[in-house]
Amino acid sequence: MTDKEKELTQHYPEVPLIVEMAKAAWSGNLKAAKVNFALSDRLKEALQKLLNKEIKSIFITDSDVRHIKKNHGQGEAKRRQEDITPEDFALIPVVMNKFDTVRYEDNDRKGNRKVLFVKKVNGTVYTASVERGNNQMGVITLWKTKARSGA
Repeated sequence: MTDKEKELTQHYPEVPLIVEMAKAAWSGNLKAAKVNFALSDRLKEALQKLLNKEIKSIFITDSDVRHIKKNHGQGEAKRRQEDITPEDFALIPVVMNKFDTVRYEDNDRKGNRKVLFVKKVNGTVYTASVERGNNQMGVITLWKTKARSGA
């Protein structure tokens, strides 16, 4: 993790727990875990506007981490993306609270609304997708790409 990334994540006390959960998933640990994130006022306002509903919590579970590892932890070059590592999970609260863009994506099979957050950090664009449940959202995916020149 770069100095800039460390500086960005230092304001989020949940970061060590998220990274620990990701490292456990990478090592094959199947222990159940869930970490809740702090929501900035800016994030709350954006979600209220997008979803027309107050969101009180955002979380990530061990199952979500394993899903991200399986789908984005290796072989991402073929999709012009970079492989996600456990350390990348530290940036999820930053991506969501200090997003560059956020938009409603679509609905899942259960009718939950998916929201996409994008944040550029040190020439890398991180994208996190969250799904809305009942006044809460869960992080369901994370991927990263190199920023295009001039972007």
